[in-house]
Amino acid sequence: MKKLFAITLLTALCFSLTACGERENSSIAETDEKTATNETLPEVPEGAIVDESGTFVYTGPLRQGGDDENGYIKVPLSYVNFREEGVEGLTQFSNMAGTTVITLDRYEGYHYELIANNMRYYLSEDENVEGLTGAKVKINGYNSLQLYCHYKNDGKYLVAWAIEDPANTEDCYYLAIEFPEDDKSVVACSSTFQTIADYAKSQTASES
Repeated sequence: MKKLFAITLLTALCFSLTACGERENSSIAETDEKTATNETLPEVPEGAIVDESGTFVYTGPLRQGGDDENGYIKVPLSYVNFREEGVEGLTQFSNMAGTTVITLDRYEGYHYELIANNMRYYLSEDENVEGLTGAKVKINGYNSLQLYCHYKNDGKYLVAWAIEDPANTEDCYYLAIEFPEDDKSVVACSSTFQTIADYAKSQTASES
């Protein structure tokens, strides 16, 4: 799981390369809005959650995760909070086997397009990464840029989003889900992401 943590801890790499996204022929921000192309999308059982594309469906029990530092998301009930030694500032959840990891982070003063394009550059330089793609997407209604790739060494997949903070568009959130093929349904949890402000509003509304 070291690769995921390296991606999330971009500060030293990306912010010293403020123009690294410009080294690509095109940025993620220039791509078309992503749409579901699979005509046979899975059925969504009652009570299940589904991601924005309709591709991933999760049917298990969930619990509320997240905090006022990095945002909120619902995660599988069995997932545990954890933090790898030497890693600071992230909010993370993992299955008991440690094979699937959900990570939340927040950047103040950095536009979501900059963060996404810096991540794209970082991943494009990794020889272990294949199938790297990026697209504009909505995640629970928020503007975001998504990156997807496959790691050749262990067969895991990574889906990551740089998400615009509507409360301050010069800030952004980061959400990443690293998973093996047999746990891909967890990507559906992305549809439950909420910013700090919106989570607070939803809690106030539920108490009224």
